[in-house]
Amino acid sequence: MPANNGRMRRVLKLMLIGIAVALLIAAVAVSSFPSYFGHFFKIRAVELSGEVDHISSLHFRRALGDTTDGTFFDVDLSAVREAALKAPWVKDVFVRRVWPDRLNIEIVEYKALALWEDGRLVSVDGELFAANPEEVDNPMALPEFFGRADMAKEVTRRYKRFNKMLETVKLDARVTEISVTERDSWAVAIAGKNIPPTRIELGVEQEDWTLEDRFGVVIVQYPDVVKLMKGPPSSIDARYELAFSATLPEKSLKRYRSEETRRRVAESIAESNRAQ
Repeated sequence: MPANNGRMRRVLKLMLIGIAVALLIAAVAVSSFPSYFGHFFKIRAVELSGEVDHISSLHFRRALGDTTDGTFFDVDLSAVREAALKAPWVKDVFVRRVWPDRLNIEIVEYKALALWEDGRLVSVDGELFAANPEEVDNPMALPEFFGRADMAKEVTRRYKRFNKMLETVKLDARVTEISVTERDSWAVAIAGKNIPPTRIELGVEQEDWTLEDRFGVVIVQYPDVVKLMKGPPSSIDARYELAFSATLPEKSLKRYRSEETRRRVAESIAESNRAQ
C-alpha cells in the first residue's frame, strides 16, 4: 500500500506539472497572438461598392486616412464611416467586415440638381454639399440658386414646381436661375430654344397671391406677349396682382437706343452750327 500511495502521488504531481505547463503555453500563446498571428488578419483591402460614379479613389482614400489600419477584429467601423462621409459626393455610407482581411464600403452619392451661389452643389433633396461642379455630367446645364443657405430646401421645392408648371403649359423652357433676397423677394430666370434668358420678378410671397400664382400668369400669357411686342421680352415684372409688365425685346431696345443717340448727335451738330 505505501508503494502504491507513492506512485499515485508521483502521477498526480506529474499531472499537475503537465497542467501548469499547458496553462503556461496557453497564456504565452494568447499574449503573443497579436504580434505573431495578428498580421494574418490585418486589413489589406478596402472595397468600394454602390454609387461610385463621381467617387475619386485618391480623394476617398485621403479622406479615410489611417482609420482602416487594424485587423479584422479591432478595426473601428464607426471611425471609418465618419471619415468616409467627409469625402466629396458621399451622402451616406455602410461599412462591413469581409473575412478575413477586407472591408466593404457601400456608398450612396448625392444627386446634383443645381449650383449654389457659394460654389457648393445642391442635391435633388435640397441639401448643400461640397464637390467639384465640373464633375457633374453636364455642368453647363446646372441652374443657379442665390440666397441664404437655410433657404436651399425651399428654393429646390419651388424650382421643381416652377419647372412642372412650364411643362404643364407646354412652354418650351426651363428655369435657369432662382434668387431670393434677404427680404425674401423672389426672382426666376427662364430660357428655352426660342426663349432668351428672361428674368421674372415675383416679389414677396403673399397668402392670397402666391409666387406660383404670379409665375402662372406670366407663362400662360407669354406667347401673347411675344406676339404683341414682336419678340420675346427682355424682362418681366410680375409683382403686381393679376398683372405684369414686360420690357421691350432686346433688339427693339437696341434700335431705340441707336435712334436716340443719332437724334442727340444731330441736335448737338445743329446747336453748334447755330452758335457760329
